[in-house]
Amino acid sequence: MNGLVEVKFKQDEKRYYENAHDIELRKGLYVIVEAEKGADMGYVGNYPLEKEKLNLPEFYEIRKIIRVASEDDVEKMNRIHEKEEDAKNKFLDALKDQPFEMDLVDVEYQYDGNKLTFYFMAETRVDFRDFLKVLARIFRTRIELRQINERQEIKRLGGVGPCGRELCCKNLDLNFDRVTIQMAKDQNVSVTSSKMCGLCGKLLCCLAYEEEFYREEAEKYPEIGKEIFYNDKKMFVAKNNYLTYRIELRDENGVLTTISFDDYLEQKIKKKRAKFSGKKNKRAKDEQH
Repeated sequence: MNGLVEVKFKQDEKRYYENAHDIELRKGLYVIVEAEKGADMGYVGNYPLEKEKLNLPEFYEIRKIIRVASEDDVEKMNRIHEKEEDAKNKFLDALKDQPFEMDLVDVEYQYDGNKLTFYFMAETRVDFRDFLKVLARIFRTRIELRQINERQEIKRLGGVGPCGRELCCKNLDLNFDRVTIQMAKDQNVSVTSSKMCGLCGKLLCCLAYEEEFYREEAEKYPEIGKEIFYNDKKMFVAKNNYLTYRIELRDENGVLTTISFDDYLEQKIKKKRAKFSGKKNKRAKDEQH
């Protein structure tokens, strides 16, 4: 089968893998996959996926799906998840002796036990090299301390947004770096409104999800401030509403007029016809002379 396979792990963390052995897959199927040093277990998400459309960084390493997980594998993973709570408590006890503060968000064991990852938040960059050695002595496995931001914290914890649906960062494959103030402006949304902030306190991820639609629509509409003639009157574009297909015009006295997108197109066509007719009449007069 061509294409990559999305495999999800704890808290729906996802990576992309190659089905090099042509294993028969289905969504939700647990599989054993290659890890950096050893093996891990997750479940199949979306597939097949085109690598070119995933916008993966150049250094992204595509590993392989090894096999379908057995019932014993699943039971083993459940036991590992139980160990994560104990690891969390030991981590917090060890943290008390450190000269810095951090908030532990989540703990995750790799399936084969060869790696233990602690996800944490801190107000500043933390030099945890000595702490890493302490943790390695306690757990006797490879330790990764991964500092995450507010968006990543909420993504791991999950929740429901103001729309009543599961958080976009949890169920959509979005690039957080693309959620910008410009997107809010493109979508005629006030960036000062508290409604535009998610549970993480950052701009809503759905702005990134809907940005492509707004950009495509913007290409069809006149630019803000553009001078146009409507009913033989000079006006300026004040606002475009892509959802209601309306354009707000302002005349030279500041009076607003709202027209439909179809009205705008009709005026545009009339202008082109008048321009063409004028050129045609001029050409006819020139030929007579």
